Amino acid sequence: MSERRLAAVMFVDVVGYTQLSQSNEELALRMLDEYRRLLRPNFVEHNGKEIKTIGDGFLVEFSSALESVRCGFSLQQSLHDINSSRPEAERLQARVGIHVGDVVHSQGDILGDAVNVASRIEPLAEPGGICISQPVQVQVRNKFEFPIISIGMRQLKNVDVPMEVFKISLPWDHRALEEKAATPRTRIAVLPFSNISPDQSDEYFADGMTEELINTISHNHQLKVIARTTVGRYKGTPKTILEIGKEIGVGTVLEGSVRKSGSKIRVTAQLIDARTEDHLWSENYDRELDDVFTIQSDIAKRVSEALMAELIPEEKVSVERKATKNPAAYVKYIRGRTLLTNRTQSGMKEAMRLFQEAITEDPSYADAYTGLADVCYLLSNYRYLPKAQTESIRKDALAKSLKLDDGLAETHNTLAEYLANEFKFDEAEKEFKRAISINPSYSLAHHWYSICLLEMGRDEESLNETKLAVELDPLSPALAMNITYWYSRVGMVAEAQEHLRKLRELDSGNQFTDFLLAIIADDKKDYRSAMTHMEEVVKRHPYDNDHLAYLGYCFGKVGMLDKANEVLETLRRTPNSAAGEHHNLARLYWGMGKFDDMFREFDLAVDERTMLFRVLRYTTDDQMKADPRYRQLFEKVGLSPS
Repeated sequence: MSERRLAAVMFVDVVGYTQLSQSNEELALRMLDEYRRLLRPNFVEHNGKEIKTIGDGFLVEFSSALESVRCGFSLQQSLHDINSSRPEAERLQARVGIHVGDVVHSQGDILGDAVNVASRIEPLAEPGGICISQPVQVQVRNKFEFPIISIGMRQLKNVDVPMEVFKISLPWDHRALEEKAATPRTRIAVLPFSNISPDQSDEYFADGMTEELINTISHNHQLKVIARTTVGRYKGTPKTILEIGKEIGVGTVLEGSVRKSGSKIRVTAQLIDARTEDHLWSENYDRELDDVFTIQSDIAKRVSEALMAELIPEEKVSVERKATKNPAAYVKYIRGRTLLTNRTQSGMKEAMRLFQEAITEDPSYADAYTGLADVCYLLSNYRYLPKAQTESIRKDALAKSLKLDDGLAETHNTLAEYLANEFKFDEAEKEFKRAISINPSYSLAHHWYSICLLEMGRDEESLNETKLAVELDPLSPALAMNITYWYSRVGMVAEAQEHLRKLRELDSGNQFTDFLLAIIADDKKDYRSAMTHMEEVVKRHPYDNDHLAYLGYCFGKVGMLDKANEVLETLRRTPNSAAGEHHNLARLYWGMGKFDDMFREFDLAVDERTMLFRVLRYTTDDQMKADPRYRQLFEKVGLSPS
């Protein structure tokens, strides 16, 4: 009978055994036997399970990524120590490759993509070296004693999506001394371009140029490009390139300016080593406005050349893509994208109008359709417009964008969000993966994919995606909030509080701080503290029914049923068309201990497509979980509660 589970998979392979056996078979066999006897105790010591030997190599499974890396180091140290006292002709070295992912146990063997990926990573290691996949790096960084260095994006055989691969810098490797403190140049930040236009209202154009350059440069999968949310914090900053590089951990910075005057634009760009402040490349562009995409693609190519990260043919096609030939449509589009940044009601509605006007200017402008789909989602999600008013526009815009250009990461991410909201989680996952394969630096896709995985109950994968998003957007309050929420929901209170401190550092007045404190208290069953924090939240947002319902839940939990009933009456006066009505009522009944009413409302919330399965999945309420209706809610959309 087969069993599926998450595991770290290690491949170990001998270097030079075949050549040695051809010249001296007896010596080769004796050394191979010694090699196996030397390495096997390392597997046992680090809780590894030897699955099988493959010729002169091993396939080993671990339940912990950190243990697998420690084992890899231990066995390489054992080989290094014994080789140092032997003549070169009698030395055997090994390559180690490690990946973490789902494996299927069947008849004493393990199968699956994780095994395939680990086997493809192993040959990338140097003799005597260790290479790990990016998911392993996410789990072990800051926990392992030696530097972990990116060797770039690699297209692995029989693996559809390029993957970033890392190597462990071992202490006896002289090159480790040179690389130990170095942040890779391929981790790059595009700082906000300065607006030096005569008309200061053209500020949006410089902001749009920054965002478009981030997107264009991200098509090179060997580069890790920091998201706009983080770099936006450095707009007009007096900080030096050295300071910025250290704060967000980048090796290279692209900065510049934009001057727009009528149909003419002047763009300056310079690429700077963030560790030395040396200029790697610079250029001035004086062009017509309709040549803006040529400027962007040329900058992306020159950045790739300067960083020795050669574009593959598919990436060149993406970089050279011209989204529209209509300057007026482009200007409306980037103005709309800029307005979406602050998430205000007036800004979103104006952005919707601008995207629609951009489409009128150029009906073949795929990006504008995606922008329209995005703003429709945000307007309904923030409840500035009823979902019924935006849904058909959104669906139509998405369909047209995909038909016009299937290669936009933003479109696939938006489609994935829509599918996840419709509880079509398997389809949503495919679209998230497609978005990330197009643009691995797309932090927003990693962010929303992590939430989708949390809804599905795939904790570790969700955390990996959240950490990837934070790595790409380290100064984002939204991501600091999300990772705090993740840890609180799975009961890891200390970690949640640690990330909440970071959120306060990033945004001292963040409106969700008390909300997150309430969740942490709720998870600890400290309902009075949760109530106190939610009272603060409701004071600031008295008309937010989500927060009011949570406060009512807290009232119920502490036995203040009169207060809970007052909230219930307020919620009942909410128009029937309001999104989230049933989920809010269910939460309130939950706190009051009225389980029949609660399950009825949760069932309606599933039909309404406002159900948050992660709220139920990670509850510590054993009475709720024991009720058969709890499982039925998950099964209604094809999920399992465990």
